[in-house]
Amino acid sequence: MDDCRWYALRAFRNRTQPLMQTVQEAGHRVFYASCLSNIFFVKCPIEWLKEFKHSHLEDFLIYADTTKKEPAPIRDQDMENFILITSVQYEHPAIEVLEPDVKYTLGEKVRVTEGVYKGAIGTVKRIRKDRKLLVSIPGVAVVAISHIPMNYLEKV
Repeated sequence: MDDCRWYALRAFRNRTQPLMQTVQEAGHRVFYASCLSNIFFVKCPIEWLKEFKHSHLEDFLIYADTTKKEPAPIRDQDMENFILITSVQYEHPAIEVLEPDVKYTLGEKVRVTEGVYKGAIGTVKRIRKDRKLLVSIPGVAVVAISHIPMNYLEKV
């Protein structure tokens, strides 16, 4: 399965769980972040994904590269980072989902060196007077995590 890549899918009409189950039964990896209600991620070959879409036309859409009109693969490193951030369970969640098309070009790129988000890479940004770490899957989702002490960050 070396040709497997991550792809983002948006389910329609409460089809998220049945679609994820079908993907898993086919032997492919699935990731679902509860902060993104109808979006889930699949790691599979592009040919399989296209065939799956053909058999479920009305059930979901695939996030695509608009210039190529093809499903947009997500880099493994970006997906691993996103999984790390969105999988952490807190008593008081510190994750905020932002609009995916917002451009965050300013700020330092940093790595978290300690705590529950250790290893995550993102950009430090001030949002509504609070310092947050932004992690994104371009064109799909941006999450902002707060309450990370500055001494837990190092420049990348």
